[in-house]
Amino acid sequence: MRNYLLLLLTLMLVNLSFTQSEHFRFKKLLAEDPNTPVSFAIVNDGAKTIDFLVQAKVAIKFITKEWIYVTMSPALLSQAQKNGNIKQFYYEYAPPVALNDTSRFTQKVNFVHAGTGGLPAAYTGKNVIIGYVDQGLDWTHPDFKDANGHTRVLRYWDHTLPVNAQTPQPYGYGQAWDSTEIANGICTSTESSTAHGTTVTGAGSANGLANGKNKGMAPDSKIIVVETNFNLPNWTLTIADACDYIFKVADTLGLPAVVNLSLGTYLGSHDGNDPASILMESLLDEKPGRIIVSAAGNSGTQGKYHVHGDVAGDTSFVWLKNNPSSAIQPNSVYFDLWADSADFHNISYAFGADKPAPSYGLRGMTNFRPGAQLGSPIFEVLKTAAGDTLSNIQIYTEIQNGLYHMEVLMADIDSTNYLYRFITTGTGKYDLWSGAWLGANNFETVLPSPSVMPSIVNYNMPDTLQTIVSSWNCSEKVISVANMRNRQTFINKNGVPYTTSNPALVGRLSFSSSKGPSRLGVVKPDITASGDVSLSAAPFWLLNNPAYNSLIDQSGMHAGNGGTSMASPVVAGIAALYLEKCNTLTYADFKRDLLNNAVTDVHTGITPNFGFGYGKADALNTLLNGGRIDGSAVYCANPLPLTAVAGTTIDSVHWSTGVTANPLIVSSPGTYSATIYFNGNCQTQLTQVVPQGTIPPVPLIAPNGTTLFASTSPNYQWYFNGDTIPGATNQTLVISQGGVYTVSVAGSDGCTSFSAPYSSTIGTTELDESAAMIQLFPNPTTGIVEVQGVELDFHYVLFDSRGRNVTVNLPQQNQFDLSALETGIYFLQIESNARVFNIKIIRN
Repeated sequence: MRNYLLLLLTLMLVNLSFTQSEHFRFKKLLAEDPNTPVSFAIVNDGAKTIDFLVQAKVAIKFITKEWIYVTMSPALLSQAQKNGNIKQFYYEYAPPVALNDTSRFTQKVNFVHAGTGGLPAAYTGKNVIIGYVDQGLDWTHPDFKDANGHTRVLRYWDHTLPVNAQTPQPYGYGQAWDSTEIANGICTSTESSTAHGTTVTGAGSANGLANGKNKGMAPDSKIIVVETNFNLPNWTLTIADACDYIFKVADTLGLPAVVNLSLGTYLGSHDGNDPASILMESLLDEKPGRIIVSAAGNSGTQGKYHVHGDVAGDTSFVWLKNNPSSAIQPNSVYFDLWADSADFHNISYAFGADKPAPSYGLRGMTNFRPGAQLGSPIFEVLKTAAGDTLSNIQIYTEIQNGLYHMEVLMADIDSTNYLYRFITTGTGKYDLWSGAWLGANNFETVLPSPSVMPSIVNYNMPDTLQTIVSSWNCSEKVISVANMRNRQTFINKNGVPYTTSNPALVGRLSFSSSKGPSRLGVVKPDITASGDVSLSAAPFWLLNNPAYNSLIDQSGMHAGNGGTSMASPVVAGIAALYLEKCNTLTYADFKRDLLNNAVTDVHTGITPNFGFGYGKADALNTLLNGGRIDGSAVYCANPLPLTAVAGTTIDSVHWSTGVTANPLIVSSPGTYSATIYFNGNCQTQLTQVVPQGTIPPVPLIAPNGTTLFASTSPNYQWYFNGDTIPGATNQTLVISQGGVYTVSVAGSDGCTSFSAPYSSTIGTTELDESAAMIQLFPNPTTGIVEVQGVELDFHYVLFDSRGRNVTVNLPQQNQFDLSALETGIYFLQIESNARVFNIKIIRN
């Protein structure tokens, strides 16, 4: 351990392969352990394949349109493929690579626990399961027991143990116990050599009963633990099995469930279309009340280990450096390449070797191969012009669900200081990954100038993007979580402040947090939460060891941890609160409300981006489901509409006034509440305070020829026939045509006052009411008004007090029906025999 626990995000060097049984790694498995059951994904080739598996008594766990998920021995699988019973299968190699109180405040979880901020009740994760797939759990810690001392752990499935009577089916490996067996001491598994699983579980589900501190996000949630085995073949499929297991247990109990995955793999297609991701997406789509949350990764400080190649005619290349300590093979070069099959079809590739600085001379190069040519394995020999062997190359190519996949191993490196080229030409694009920190190879990033090496202008420069973990983390249906600094320090068990070399400010993205996007350009991570320097429940083997006192808090019951591993369960806990509030919502509902209500600030910058995603998680507003009341902030003089809205389809709205119409029309200031019902049994309560605004004095219009003057006011807006005149914001207005003009002035809180309309009769003769002997009867009126003293052939326009045209019924030619209009002052403009008359009407 270094820093705090050095158990940030346990990550696997996963080399995805969808090849036939002659792949050298599958052959190694077959030779060393042919009969131990392994999780495999077999291409779904229809009834023939399923019939064979049934006859062979192979446990079928799940079927999608692409894959059949099984547990079977490598020997049986190999023989079935040779006999033609199985067409293709998926195999990966995954050797391991060594990799809150403040959080509740930062993510506004305390409001949710208290039931304040507009929520209808308090939510703590009650009757929601959170499943933690991790390195185990010390379930004896008081934070994982209820107030009566009973365990909160419903199930514990340990993948590291051999098959026996406790082995869950149809998975066929490991051992599992229920809560009764755990309480009775029959469960033999715990976290005994790491602290990752316990601290992660604490961040999401600890109830603080150990000492009243460091409570998790969902302190009343129920817990399922799946202890992973990093040594199992096809490791990502075992994680998919774990998700299936957790959701199936939840179904038997009739409870919603969230799965937290603070682990992952850095190599792979990075598109969420691998078999493990497809299975997880199928599980999420099966029914509501299911959510999966994952850590984005902690490779932000590992340098440039990704290359995106845009191939456009010119020959381009990238250099990889030899790794004498490669986990694949000493003194070798390895990389993992993925592309959409159509994007690699018109690319040709070759391999070469160059002398390093200062000469940079090309020593040898293979012939180009078409990307459309498939085969596993393909063997090449890289030689100098003199015929000396520089490397023996093994190339593995395949098409996987419309994806082109290439693995390259340049073995038996002759000159270990050379730079080894991957060269492309044609048209298309690709992404590839490597890195010495992954046990593979670093890319060259210090380049010669074009004057020294002209072809360097076509170098594909490595970058720090797409460094998130692969597989499920890249799925659009799984929530990917980035990590920001949670707190600056804490007082440890030695009585001194904990110190770290990480200078990141609280609320700032951790330097180690991995960056997106996915290979397909999907924004990842999705969201950011507090991770670094978090205090959480820790296993007793660590708490009781004085060597770790600098990492343990003063109480002696919690320890510091960080990384996206600790940020992920913060969001998983928020997801549990969300499902407690409404267990019929889906992962898509949660993602929408979580992302739409994310917080942005000076640290996040413009979002979405590939570091923070859509911003920082906000539990309170996420649980409000994006609900709000739209309407004016103040009440002025006229009736005001208040509209209840939400991020989802609303079934009904019940206002505090007893009205169920939406919007609600209010005619006075006050406090108005709305209960929004959606998704059957779900609801959100909203409150809007509408204070009385300050109405400015009514402006007056004084004409002077063709210029209109408004009375003095801080601001002005002129209108013509009810429409805004763009740019007319001065005290005076020069007019050039006949019509109705008004001016408005606005107060500091937004309330406005309009002048009485001024009717211009430029080009006509205007007579007032008395001169023309025109009468309106009755005036004031509550409905029908009759015009007297005009010819039957006349034209009229009715305006409201803002100069806007108003349409009314005409029961007879000289009558107007104002009964449908609001009370107030109106102006009738009558044109008869080339004369214009303006008459004020009062509607009571």
